[in-house]
Amino acid sequence: MMGASHAATGAAAWLALTGPLADVSGIHVDPQLQLIGALTTAGAALISDWDHPRATIAYALPPLTNLIAAGIRAIAGGHRQGTHSLLAVLAFTALAAALTPLRATLAGQEYAIGQGVIAAFLVTVAAKALLIIPTSGYISAWAIGLSIGALASTTAPGAWWIPVSVALGVSMHILGDGLTKEGVPLLWPAKPAAPVPNPVWGRDGRFRLLLVGTTGSWREWVLITPITLYIAVAAADLLPALISAGVDLPLVAHWSHP
Repeated sequence: MMGASHAATGAAAWLALTGPLADVSGIHVDPQLQLIGALTTAGAALISDWDHPRATIAYALPPLTNLIAAGIRAIAGGHRQGTHSLLAVLAFTALAAALTPLRATLAGQEYAIGQGVIAAFLVTVAAKALLIIPTSGYISAWAIGLSIGALASTTAPGAWWIPVSVALGVSMHILGDGLTKEGVPLLWPAKPAAPVPNPVWGRDGRFRLLLVGTTGSWREWVLITPITLYIAVAAADLLPALISAGVDLPLVAHWSHP
């Protein structure tokens, strides 16, 4: 799937799990965090493409993210290999869980640098994928990244929802690419053939449901259009609650565990 499609599925999944499916998912958050989480999950939904040097995420915060992309590509074994597996979901989620609590003290002030770095990165990726900022720009990318990073770093540490957002975003990316003809190697590094021939688990060890076909096809647009409309409707429904409560992004309660 295309980058914008991945971002849309990530945002929609967060809005659904924290909205109409909150009782099932157990993720109960306020309207502000529903919107913030939708943005970070949109960014997280592009993490799996960090194995491609020309992907949106590789140019999120250049040149740093370009260098990291080269390293991930080498470790993952190329595009749509290791980063598109169940192991990748566990690895990226564990990394987010390990980084989120990191703190640093400067001039007597404690900063939550872990959640600041992650939030800055994910929001910048989402902004580029959704064409909020230029996809190849340096200045705008670092400007929004540093702004979001400063905001997240100066609030209380313990943003429990960040690893959840990452896990959900990466999972949605893999699911989305699993709808294309290329499929995904869910069991990587192993690529076993299906013990019994079937249309889902191929002889190449990849899993696929041919609902989208090729990336960027008309079928992908048919799938993403209602998802995009859902995001617009869900966001519009949250605005009255935000306005009545007063939008105050730095509020500690919105970032940390109750």
